Amino acid sequence: MNNTVYNTIKQFFDYYLNERNVDKVLSVVSDDIYSIGIGDDEIAIGKAEFTELLKKEIEILPEFIEYEINNYYDKSIADGCYYCFCNMKFILKMSDGSKIHHSTRFTGCVCNKNGKMLVHSSHMSKTSSYQEEGKIFPLKFTSKKAKNLDKDAKHDLWEILYKMLPGGIIGGYMEEGFPLYIINEYMLKMAGYSSYDDFVKDTDGLVINSIYEDDRQIFADVVAKSLAKSNQYQVRYRMKTKDGGYIWVYNIGRKTVAQDGRDVIVSILVDVSDQVKETQYLIDQNNKDSLTGIYNRKGAESRIANSLHNSSEKYVFIMVDLDNFKMLNDIYGHAEGDKALCFIADKLNNCFRKTDTVCRIGGDEFIIFISYCSDIKPIEEKIEKIIHDYSKMIKENYPESNSSVSFGGICTSGMNTFTELYKKADSVLYEIKKSHKGRYAIKNV
Repeated sequence: MNNTVYNTIKQFFDYYLNERNVDKVLSVVSDDIYSIGIGDDEIAIGKAEFTELLKKEIEILPEFIEYEINNYYDKSIADGCYYCFCNMKFILKMSDGSKIHHSTRFTGCVCNKNGKMLVHSSHMSKTSSYQEEGKIFPLKFTSKKAKNLDKDAKHDLWEILYKMLPGGIIGGYMEEGFPLYIINEYMLKMAGYSSYDDFVKDTDGLVINSIYEDDRQIFADVVAKSLAKSNQYQVRYRMKTKDGGYIWVYNIGRKTVAQDGRDVIVSILVDVSDQVKETQYLIDQNNKDSLTGIYNRKGAESRIANSLHNSSEKYVFIMVDLDNFKMLNDIYGHAEGDKALCFIADKLNNCFRKTDTVCRIGGDEFIIFISYCSDIKPIEEKIEKIIHDYSKMIKENYPESNSSVSFGGICTSGMNTFTELYKKADSVLYEIKKSHKGRYAIKNV
């Protein structure tokens, strides 16, 4: 036995299994390393792929893993290059004090590179007539008694195995609705359940029923599309909670085979609700008007473009302008002017549907986009009420400004750019303000 080679292999596994430190592992491997694990997809050619393999595995299971090297053997195959072989035992200590053992074989190659011994190849193998998919090198812990366990005992075994993983674990059979295969306590807590039986009762034992209704098809489509190319998938969606709400989760899953020979998917779910909220906040900061809270021009253009792309129905585009607004600012101050802007923004936002778009384009100019408009009369009634409410507010608070609000819009169909719609509606608004302020007109074009 060459002690230098053995120490290199031991250092590799210390960094990898004991410290779970990606950077340290990479410091003792060559740039052209190739690694083969015991699963179908656990193959990495080169340092970049090997890095991704390590990161993925350590993200799933970051805990310390005890190991033993037995029957170690190495031999020189070229100057400074050694082939090595050993049997290995991996031991994962559970929170209840029990230990799960897994044995495998390791073959590798260690070579001298610029005076430093580096691991050039790593291959884990296991003698078996059947290799289950979804095994992550080298961490597939099983019990020899598992085949003889009944359904409840299998659930308990999976629960012990998964309780230390950093996320909720859920699995379902690859059948309609994804009948429940496995779930851990962390997952139950994420969803607000105190017991396994309550979860099964509320979901009818189907994984798909744990997903927010509007996201179920998205989940099914992503899983089907991803599994057509490989045995793993990633998807983000809303998971229902016991109290009737939902949380956002990021699901990393793999297809594997159950002991009964049926295909299953097993997933790790991480609660990403805070990240989604932060992302949405940043989007809102970019797409919303900081004063009024309604959409700014950028946000409105994006929503309107999307509505036009998906619609063949008539729609309405309206320009809104506060008359004599400069006088209001000059007499009562800009702080009061801001209050008037917020008043009209609230009125517009509350009067129209959530599917419509209300936008402050700048200054005292606003835009309303009403999608799927089959009847213009309800829109006119809303506009008349807004004109009345704004006039009443002005008389009570800023009478000397004589401010009013004018609307000018178009009712049309087909694809138009935001600029084209803006110009047409602005032309109608110009005619209104020129003839008599504080009125409205919507033209069919």
